[in-house]
Amino acid sequence: MEIGLLLVVFLLGGILGFFSPFEGTNRVADGIVLVGLAVLLFAIGAQIGGDEQLFRNINTIGISAAILCVGSVIGSIACVYTSASFVLVDDGSTTSSSEESTSSPARGQPETTATESAGFDWKTTGIVFGSLSAGFVLSSVVLSGRIVTELESVSVSALWVLLFGVGLAVGSDTGSLGYVKRLGWGVFLIPVAIAVGSIVGGMLVGLAIGMPVSHGAAVAAGFGWYSYAGVIMFDLGGTELGAVAFLANLFREVLTLLIVPAIVDRLNGITSIAPGGATTMDVTLPLIQNAAGDEFVVPALLNGFVLSVFAVVLIPLFMQI
Repeated sequence: MEIGLLLVVFLLGGILGFFSPFEGTNRVADGIVLVGLAVLLFAIGAQIGGDEQLFRNINTIGISAAILCVGSVIGSIACVYTSASFVLVDDGSTTSSSEESTSSPARGQPETTATESAGFDWKTTGIVFGSLSAGFVLSSVVLSGRIVTELESVSVSALWVLLFGVGLAVGSDTGSLGYVKRLGWGVFLIPVAIAVGSIVGGMLVGLAIGMPVSHGAAVAAGFGWYSYAGVIMFDLGGTELGAVAFLANLFREVLTLLIVPAIVDRLNGITSIAPGGATTMDVTLPLIQNAAGDEFVVPALLNGFVLSVFAVVLIPLFMQI
């Protein structure tokens, strides 16, 4: 799969989303993403269920994923903490902006308000694990090897649908430019620092467990967006590497929910954005708001937006090295 095709589909969705005259564009985009996601994860589940060797190595895969997760999170925290003094957050403007910033569009999640307490998207989580489980069970019991192989080609089309929907949602989020003007362009140092820290951390721990540098970087470049990272790595790197990418980024989201309050207490509010990666615009946003304060809501939203775009570009790019 060539990165050029992925970018064309993503950019097409973004352009259509930006110029769309309809108020419900974001809801349409969410629906497109969820459909594409369900098909892709069903195909992943079918490939896992039909791969006996992968199933036998699941403990090793889980340990590798956990190590990559911890390495990328530590790298992100270190980079953001050391660069925090260069990031200016306008406390006066951010509070009002956060009241306006209640959507979570770029990764296809349902709209999430900053006042929600749980920070956990049960709808998308249900689709993720329901689709995976259905594919796994059916491939183990009913589906033939030929059908599972054909599902691989279906997953490519579904990935295009997913990226189109993500681009549509990103393009329709026209409020982001206004947030940047109020906060200052220095706020973009946060996602850049997170990206650098994640990738360097992933490369280092990947080397420690015998993984190629490009694979460690690609897994870490998922930035917690486990659905996309798992899908694209299944297509580009095979079943086992796809499973590692899926689990490593899923673990990152869970780990973030556990450590953000401690980071705010021991370090600072800006650094609390680091472990969440791309999830800070949806799943982990309410936790950051509750632990760090309203002034960090908009930086977290922008961070998730930028890292979602980075993930689309960087994962296939690293896999081509």
